Amino acid sequence: MGLAGLAAYITWLALPSRLVSLGLIGAVIAGAGLRWWGKSETGLWVRAEYVGLGFILTIAAALRFTALRQNLPYIDSPDEPTLTRAAIAMLQTGDLNPHFFRWPSLPFYMQFGVSLPQFLSGVSSNAYTNLKDLVPDGFYLAGRTMSAALGTATVLLTWGLGRVLYGSAVGLVGAAILAVLPLHTEHSHYITPDIIVTFFATLTLLFVALLYRTGERRWYWWAGVAAGLTISSKYNVGIIVLTLILAHFLRAQPQRPPLKWLGWGLGLAGLSFIATSPFILFDWAGFLNELALQVRHYTILGHGVASEGESWSAYLRDFWQEGFTYQASLVVLGGIIFGLVRQRREDWLLLSFPLAGYFFFSLAKVHFARNLLPLLPALALLAAVFLLALVGGIAHYFPAQWSSRRRKLVWGGVLLSLGIGAFYFCILNSILTNRYYLQPDTRTQAGEWIVGNIPPGSRLRLEQNTPTLPANRYRSAEEQRPIGAHPPDWYRQQGFEYLVASSYQYDDLSNTDPEAARNYRLIAEQFTLVRQFQGESREYPGPTIKIYKVKI
Repeated sequence: MGLAGLAAYITWLALPSRLVSLGLIGAVIAGAGLRWWGKSETGLWVRAEYVGLGFILTIAAALRFTALRQNLPYIDSPDEPTLTRAAIAMLQTGDLNPHFFRWPSLPFYMQFGVSLPQFLSGVSSNAYTNLKDLVPDGFYLAGRTMSAALGTATVLLTWGLGRVLYGSAVGLVGAAILAVLPLHTEHSHYITPDIIVTFFATLTLLFVALLYRTGERRWYWWAGVAAGLTISSKYNVGIIVLTLILAHFLRAQPQRPPLKWLGWGLGLAGLSFIATSPFILFDWAGFLNELALQVRHYTILGHGVASEGESWSAYLRDFWQEGFTYQASLVVLGGIIFGLVRQRREDWLLLSFPLAGYFFFSLAKVHFARNLLPLLPALALLAAVFLLALVGGIAHYFPAQWSSRRRKLVWGGVLLSLGIGAFYFCILNSILTNRYYLQPDTRTQAGEWIVGNIPPGSRLRLEQNTPTLPANRYRSAEEQRPIGAHPPDWYRQQGFEYLVASSYQYDDLSNTDPEAARNYRLIAEQFTLVRQFQGESREYPGPTIKIYKVKI
């Protein structure tokens, strides 16, 4: 711990990024906590559990903190700028009204919370000199770091939830499953409400499980507060309140706490929601207008391909392809059926949220795979219950003459084999996704090539989603208008020397605008393609960039 603290001190001073130092500081704090906790705990299994948990959290963090700079300074996710720009506006104006109510306000305030230290850090490193001219890259990185931290913390909460309801083994296996799920690892790289709401939904389930186990009043209060924060992260995940109510009535009648405690918990849910989304009251008309727009968007207007087909079947496909990939989905299905068949109250409690959430989400016309994220921790634990039940069934066939040590080793080997076999594609997809985002974006590659090969002062026409070039180096490079808007002769007459096209632009225009499609075809025929950077592939992120030299 002392050496890790010294390394944190040195890396803070020596490295331009604080991420390594912060990770080491976190390791020191975690080590101190485990050492303190270890003094009050006895038994080899307890210590082994913490070692296993530390290993799982290390894997979870590695899959989430890797490649956070993906695509920067280019932003392809349409949701990331919404949170980041609103937080920067709060910094610049002091107006804490996000002026955007299609999402609740807590994600905006959390992004604001990491943007303020990012600004101060940027001032100290001379990246920013004032609030007017802010380069947004660092603010995106700060928000993505927060998402990665919350994604990793959700793995820890999943362990706690499984431990409370079923015991240490289920908690560890469930946490390990969530740690490698590709949908969760991928979205832990983005600044969106989805990972935030998944964290708070899992925290709510943990408090609900403690409420169910102990019946203590404090857990009603904490569960209510956490449920309010969940709703303040994303409206539709408010369905989690049903699990809070169910937990109260699942307790046997003689030990069931007073009904008013449940009322206090629900009341605190409402208060914490309002406290973290206050302008819902202070800007009532704006809230109602945007909420109505969001409801119409999800139920009537739709969202392109995200509205094709029935939502219930689309979400099943998302589970199969992105959530619990391929055969892992069968393990989850086995966990659901196993829970329904054996009729334990713990299973009912854990099943209630994903089943109610899936039903509620499927009522909408719009279906995004990321909407499933809050359901994954509970489903990971159900999969863990099923896996351990399978291993337990196999263990009955172990020879009676085997020693206890040999039984444990074989039991662990069987569990590891089944786990890797079931979640192989989950692990593979998570690793490949990180590897993909570690590659340079095609726009970055194209920008470097242009600067190195096209003389300064040349006149360029760039489309949207093409490289951002050094200011004032090339003429007309800041305009960024569709190249397909004009035929080749127009570019000759205007004196353009190079055209830079992006597949994000020309694919859409070619499919919707016949004149633009004709112009793109003529440009490809009459001008020289001097360089192409292939995107939209498994090799490099970003669009395909084509650079044409205009022939006079």
